[in-house]
Amino acid sequence: MIFFFGIRATKVKERKLKRTACPNCQTQDSFTVSTFSKYFHFFWIPIIPLFKTHVAECSNCKKTYSKAQFTPKMLKSLENENRIDPAKRPLWQGCGCILLVVVFAVLFGLSMYGVYMRANNPQAGIEEVDDRRQFLDADMGKMTKAVQQKDTLTFALKSCVDYDIVDGLDTENFEYFTQLKEDKLLILMKVSDIKKIETKYRKELIDVIEDCLYAMDRDDLIKETYIAVEGKWNTILVKTPFNEDLGGRFANKNLLLPFYGTRDTTSTTTNVKDSLMVE
Repeated sequence: MIFFFGIRATKVKERKLKRTACPNCQTQDSFTVSTFSKYFHFFWIPIIPLFKTHVAECSNCKKTYSKAQFTPKMLKSLENENRIDPAKRPLWQGCGCILLVVVFAVLFGLSMYGVYMRANNPQAGIEEVDDRRQFLDADMGKMTKAVQQKDTLTFALKSCVDYDIVDGLDTENFEYFTQLKEDKLLILMKVSDIKKIETKYRKELIDVIEDCLYAMDRDDLIKETYIAVEGKWNTILVKTPFNEDLGGRFANKNLLLPFYGTRDTTSTTTNVKDSLMVE
């Protein structure tokens, strides 16, 4: 395969150099300086703008000078001209670079969206839909910062988490939802500023929640505990009696679905209001 690439130049400005004399013929104010903008191209598509060069030509003797050959007066005159009437690089010389950035951004966005969808819905693409996911999504939408004292379990959990997490995170902005159904407990917590915690340490949030549950001493009521921690955009931690996903980036929240029963009974599953009392 043959690739065509290299450096090309385009004239972007032509100006007179005032109060100068040609070193060759001594003619006054005879110089016209041309400014060229160079750029790297690939298949003649401008990719990266490079640098500008200046060439002066005497209208009398036709001798040309590169910028390195300019006299001090010629350099001073060029400096004045650039200040008054600068030679601006045309925008199209960077269009290829902009195009590459846009293409990369689109591909990266699609890739991250695919990762997110696979992490949160590994059954995507399968026609059969698990109805329990509707209950889970609904419960996740119920997470709130405004935890009421009458919601005894959630209030106790929040108080304990606030006490155990002493720095690094704004616990006042944590959101919670808990639900006790028979002997199964669901705990959902959202931490919007999760980026303040390194990925490898995020699983400690699960440890904090479990320590708080242990302190409540209600093992006689709770046989199965399902815990999920949400970040700003996605689920980052999940732990259940049967599985866990504690990588700290994209956790599979479908692991929580057994809380709502088996797939055959989801059509009749109803939410049960939290009734766990804490002494």
